[in-house]
Amino acid sequence: MLQRKENIVLFPFMAQGHIMPFLALALQLEQINKYTIIFVSTALNISKLRSSIPTNCSIHLLEIPFDSSGYGLPPGAENTDSIPNHLIANLLHASLSLKPSFRKLISDLVKEQSGHPPLCIITDIFFGWCSEIAHEFGAFHAIFSGSGGFGIACYYYLWLNLPHHQMKNSDELAVPDFPEASKIHAAQLAENLRVVDGSDLYSVFLQNVLPEWMNSDGILLNTVEELDKIGLEYFRLKIGKPVWQEEATRTGDGV
Repeated sequence: MLQRKENIVLFPFMAQGHIMPFLALALQLEQINKYTIIFVSTALNISKLRSSIPTNCSIHLLEIPFDSSGYGLPPGAENTDSIPNHLIANLLHASLSLKPSFRKLISDLVKEQSGHPPLCIITDIFFGWCSEIAHEFGAFHAIFSGSGGFGIACYYYLWLNLPHHQMKNSDELAVPDFPEASKIHAAQLAENLRVVDGSDLYSVFLQNVLPEWMNSDGILLNTVEELDKIGLEYFRLKIGKPVWQEEATRTGDGV
């Protein structure tokens, strides 16, 4: 009798800079040959992914329903490739509508496995809300970032605190929560971060979803400990959960 393989579910945000590191991670996990790897995304992204996966690959591509209407997005918008930059915040907000469909998807997987939950559900930095669903069904939940620890630590701090908005007359921004980062020059900030005021779509979304990392069982970062110890240690102290390194290929855009 063949032993049942446990499921590992991967669920990235709908942007190439997020999907491709997740795909690289999925391919690495598949090589272990002990698990069933399930890669979840919307129909358009799954269609594009089929040509990126080797013919002998056993990764299961699973579509999740997504309706972008009602969020100020063009019809059929399912990833950042198909929209201008100023609408990315709209897509982020639209992604919150995936919650009921993702819960049903996990529920169906559990039923198919005779009540056994996935071994692990690995989701995007923007999908921290998945931890609640994972824990509801008794699954381990981890957040995966395709970025290195130091960069994502700065991102995490800056978006949660918006120090440049509070220090408008200063060219240098102190980062008291992350002293190892020293000072950050306002000119170094991404344009979408420089212009926010805390009430915009970007800020509202990120200040709601980033704290949800606290509910995860761990964080996986695309980095190497020997080169990025500061970033890894920041999250170990800040989140109080295990933080692991994983070298996954990163291509495409970033958000």
